[in-house]
Amino acid sequence: MLTCCTSNPYKDNLCKQCFKKSRYHCTWPNCVRPVFTLTLCRNHYRHINVTCAWPECNRPTYCRQICAHHYRKREFVSKIECGQCERPVYMHNKCFYHFTCRTCTKCTRKVFSKQLCRRHYMREWRAQRSLVKGPTTNNETRPAATQETPEIIIHMPEIQSSLTQSAIYE
Repeated sequence: MLTCCTSNPYKDNLCKQCFKKSRYHCTWPNCVRPVFTLTLCRNHYRHINVTCAWPECNRPTYCRQICAHHYRKREFVSKIECGQCERPVYMHNKCFYHFTCRTCTKCTRKVFSKQLCRRHYMREWRAQRSLVKGPTTNNETRPAATQETPEIIIHMPEIQSSLTQSAIYE
């Protein structure tokens, strides 16, 4: 353990920096933020997928929907809003909430699990559970008792003397 961890513990007997580094984090160099998707944090995932909002600029975004070049020059664009609400756009004309929010494949409700809402997921789960998969009528946990007497086998030689079996005795 490092001396920084013993002098200033945060969690699991580690300092805050060592704790962050010990967790699964973004694979971008020097980034310790938690993973969002494809082993990248949400900022770096957007960085590789979205270009600057200035026309004819193909650089990746840096901050406020523009690239680092335009950000340093303080050439900002007007805030681009989500198509479904008033939050700033994250990706594909949607804010982060609407980008990550998914709807059920069978209706318009929010996803609960496996691309289904709670109602449709539970229906599928019950249908899978009711399928018969082999014999289910015997709930007995003990083996069936038998009254048969097992055959007794004695594993002893007929002659027990080692001298009678050796070549010296003959």
